[in-house]
Amino acid sequence: MPGKAQGSDNYLFLLGGDPSQKAAAEAFVAKAGGVDARLVLMLLNKHGWQDYLRFYVDNWLELGVKDYKVIIPDDNDVMDYDIVTADLRNATGVFIGGGDTLRYHYYYATEPIKSVLTNCYENGVPIAGCSAGALILPELFLVSPNDTGDEQVVIGDGVGLISNQVIGVHFSEWDDTDNLIEGMVRTKTRLGWGIDEKACAVFRNGKFNYALGNSVHMIQMEDFINRKYKVTKF
Repeated sequence: MPGKAQGSDNYLFLLGGDPSQKAAAEAFVAKAGGVDARLVLMLLNKHGWQDYLRFYVDNWLELGVKDYKVIIPDDNDVMDYDIVTADLRNATGVFIGGGDTLRYHYYYATEPIKSVLTNCYENGVPIAGCSAGALILPELFLVSPNDTGDEQVVIGDGVGLISNQVIGVHFSEWDDTDNLIEGMVRTKTRLGWGIDEKACAVFRNGKFNYALGNSVHMIQMEDFINRKYKVTKF
């Protein structure tokens, strides 16, 4: 992978649930090189996964992208890490899809893929994630009980592309404020982002840059003990 160009930025696109958002696709593809982009889409191998491809790639094709590869575990749930690493190192943009968050974490937020993704990002390759794919990208990831069916928020180590902030997806649709607040309190994190299904939060160099679609909710914790917080909607 070529070294990071002097003055280039690190971009992260976190989609709250709908991978077919046109504005998010336009922004992501533009940062990845436009018609010359070499994109990698990381998904899970489940029955009928090909039927979901169009939600990810149709916008890319309309934007003139000709080169994209899909990474999935094989039918035995095994990853060929040599091939995956080579594809990622050749990519100018990486998109991690949605589905079972804990399985996405197992395959894509642990070594050796975690280090390869981090290296891509640090070298200026834009990284995008939708729903589960978005959740695993921060330093800490939270998984809502609405996602797992468990009674409590699941907390773990993510890829680590942004720090000191946590996110929730399907935010308004799941009425998930209480679960995001619970995760913030348990991790002592003062900044949280609730991303609705038709929204994308764009981060530049580790900080929130702008929102696409409707809506992104910034939650600033003011008092952990009394769970006092402020919400700003973008």
